[in-house]
Amino acid sequence: MKTICITGSDGCGKSTQAELLSGILPDSRIVSVWDLIKRPEFQSWSIYKTAPNVEQYVVNLQPLSRSMFVFHAFNEAYHHALSSGASYLIFDGYWYKYWAVEQAMGSAEAFGKFLSSQYVTPDKVFYLDLQVEEVLKRKQDISVYEAGNQFDKVKAFVNFQLKTQDILRDLLPDKSITIDATGSVEDIHQHILSNLQDWNV
Repeated sequence: MKTICITGSDGCGKSTQAELLSGILPDSRIVSVWDLIKRPEFQSWSIYKTAPNVEQYVVNLQPLSRSMFVFHAFNEAYHHALSSGASYLIFDGYWYKYWAVEQAMGSAEAFGKFLSSQYVTPDKVFYLDLQVEEVLKRKQDISVYEAGNQFDKVKAFVNFQLKTQDILRDLLPDKSITIDATGSVEDIHQHILSNLQDWNV
């Protein structure tokens, strides 16, 4: 099993690139914090039927409770994927991105240090680097969570995402590959593929 992480701040194109890569890599699986929603056995959880419903719940929690809830979802997705037998796991965001958001919203750094001991460093880590102002131009909608739990979402988004980006960059392993995400979707995709040539992709 080979592991790939495509990470970056909200709206930088992580999910798009993960989907493109999944279409090329045989027997691959995308791993996301929202995977729990897709599993039938969890559909009976009324707060966990759709992402917006989850957000309504999460934004009202205290920092530690919120972080534990988010990482409960991620941890389930992570271990479910590891036991899937897939040849390639493509992490959409990975714990780096989720923890950067949680720390920026006030969760204790000690919890982040604990998380760092729980998850392996992927074989390939791609960081999609995009200025927050450019992200704001692209986004059709901003969630309260993406704005740091501030209900004046557009005003809060830039400052919160700048803070999140700083934390995220510090979390990335040394071997991470930074990609300028201002290019076209296809250019970014080709850049990722060029860094997977040693896998004969």
